[in-house]
Amino acid sequence: MSGVLTFRYKGITLAYRVYGHGPNAAIAFHGFGGTGRNFEPLAPALAERFTTYAIDIFFHGESRFPTERTADEPISPMEFTDLMRSFMDARGIGKAVMMGFSLGGRLALTCLEQLPERCAGLWLFAPDGLVRFPWYRAASKWGWGRSVYRRFVQDPSRVHWLMDTARGLRLVTDRYHKFLKGHTSDTVRRQLVYDVWLSLRLLEPDLAKVGAHLKKYDLRAEVFLGLRDKVILPQWGRHLKRHAPERVHLHLLETGHQVVTPDLGMRLARLS
Repeated sequence: MSGVLTFRYKGITLAYRVYGHGPNAAIAFHGFGGTGRNFEPLAPALAERFTTYAIDIFFHGESRFPTERTADEPISPMEFTDLMRSFMDARGIGKAVMMGFSLGGRLALTCLEQLPERCAGLWLFAPDGLVRFPWYRAASKWGWGRSVYRRFVQDPSRVHWLMDTARGLRLVTDRYHKFLKGHTSDTVRRQLVYDVWLSLRLLEPDLAKVGAHLKKYDLRAEVFLGLRDKVILPQWGRHLKRHAPERVHLHLLETGHQVVTPDLGMRLARLS
């Protein structure tokens, strides 16, 4: 494994790590609060077959927007597509399996939606992007929602009260409540949530298009879901599978949300 490498494109700095030395390429996107290093547990099992480029998502690790650009100027699907195409061209990657864990699943799905001719398959691990949440749209897409959210970064008391009320009314599970509170427990964490949600708010993959591309380009999607996951519910995998039943393969694991483990690496090696 190399250290952290960087790729620059129109002011954007994309940081990444390289795992393995195999003839097949994979591009991996981690979950919220992580870095590309989160894919290290998969490396031993995949090293002979894959060279994996594990990317730091914007506002994580060492990936950066241009200095003058804030999260209020989100990356568009076209810009993201150009970025990934340019990255692959610069690294001599013809096609790659797109891998994504949690938040990174939304980016992997976007890659297949926008750049199917450069995809060799789709591996998703407890992925975001399978459902769309109205409260996320309100907080990130609409001006009044972003205004409320900016105030939340400085003073979370009212929103935390809403979270507590939702748990009391059983609108959210105890584990999901803990997940939300944990990621908004201090100003730094709340700012990260704000920056990430807003900067990626235009990247909402259309699952019907993803399914159509899986069929057209003869690709498989392997989706791994934790049976005890309270963040990405295992039944959400059906939302993608119904668009390409013969191309989408669901794998249920005896885990919670954290599914990226050495055991997963061995399962992936057997698939490949």
